[in-house]
Amino acid sequence: MPSETLTRPVTATLARSPSLVVVDPQPPAAPEVRAVLNDVADRLKLGFAMAAAGVKPAEATDADRLFQAMVASRPAAAREKGQARAQSMLAAPAATRANFFGRYGVIDSARYKGLDDAGRTVGKVAVDGARLQGALAKFGDNDAVRIEGAPSLFKARTLKAIDLKALRKLKAIDPDVLAGAKYKKLGLFLNSVHCLEETDEWSASDEIAMGGTATAPDGTTRKIPEFMVSNDFDAGEKKVYGGRGRLLHEWSIFTNSNWPHVYSAVLVMAEKDEGGFGKFLQELWDKVGAEVKKAIAGAVGSAIGAALGSFFGPLGAGLGAAVGWLVGLLVDWILSWFKDDLIAMKVIQLSLGAATKSYYDWAGLTANPARQFSMNFNGDGGRYRVWCSLSVYP
Repeated sequence: MPSETLTRPVTATLARSPSLVVVDPQPPAAPEVRAVLNDVADRLKLGFAMAAAGVKPAEATDADRLFQAMVASRPAAAREKGQARAQSMLAAPAATRANFFGRYGVIDSARYKGLDDAGRTVGKVAVDGARLQGALAKFGDNDAVRIEGAPSLFKARTLKAIDLKALRKLKAIDPDVLAGAKYKKLGLFLNSVHCLEETDEWSASDEIAMGGTATAPDGTTRKIPEFMVSNDFDAGEKKVYGGRGRLLHEWSIFTNSNWPHVYSAVLVMAEKDEGGFGKFLQELWDKVGAEVKKAIAGAVGSAIGAALGSFFGPLGAGLGAAVGWLVGLLVDWILSWFKDDLIAMKVIQLSLGAATKSYYDWAGLTANPARQFSMNFNGDGGRYRVWCSLSVYP
């Protein structure tokens, strides 16, 4: 029986205090992967604009229906503004629509039957399948310089795999591996929220709520239920959570060999009830993941062969990061349509390159107190600074 590898090869040397958390990740560097993701984004933007305009496609997909439900959940005034904006965009000449929707700009309201039909109408994205396959194979290694350190930084110089034969012979297992195995959970905590400037609402104080989604390395997405931070926020005030902070989400730690493992979260801040936006985010992540995989399969075809298994089973680290970036891009775009109560959103990603005690120490995930990182939520005239932290524990 093959061994279970608990670390990936060390390829770079880093400082002793790395920052493995990325807020608002940048688009993938590989041009082939970026081309596919941008094409998916253009098609989904078209679908959302059609929903905002009130178009009822004859062959609506699940994503079309998701956009329709999201639009219907917004206040009447916001829906009217969104409809006017969408109808103006869709009524523009084809060349202008291309500025909004890329090659999907050739499709106007009368010709729109649904997202799948739009894909068939414009055809597969024009990328070299072999080059895309190569880019996908390397994509999971893009963060290697950031998430790995030299062996001298760790207690164990060589982090070996678990060998079942060695277990049967009662041979010693690397103590660093054993020490790391006791950590079963990774938690995302909210430590404090600072009101720098109130929103433009007429009320004297802001009612600030937060919510969102969290995604595991295998692509499983869970909702972070909406909760009220404060119903009486004024400029200069802050809400501080004691202890570790308020637990936003808890992941089970993955220890399989498909390193790095990417844990993602999308946090949304709203000035009042978010109208189901958290549920929309959860479903959007699933839909974007499906659309990305479908686009890659169409672009690469049979050339990718058996290699698709690592990407199309559970989402691999590369595709997980790619989907996180694309969700952030789409949600940011959607938020620009509804500025009545949604302030802003942030995408958080943590990439881990090992599951040993010394790696967790090096990454700051066992620190007490935990290392905090900040995010600025700016929108609807308001400015808020949020501090969060990540920790591993049994």
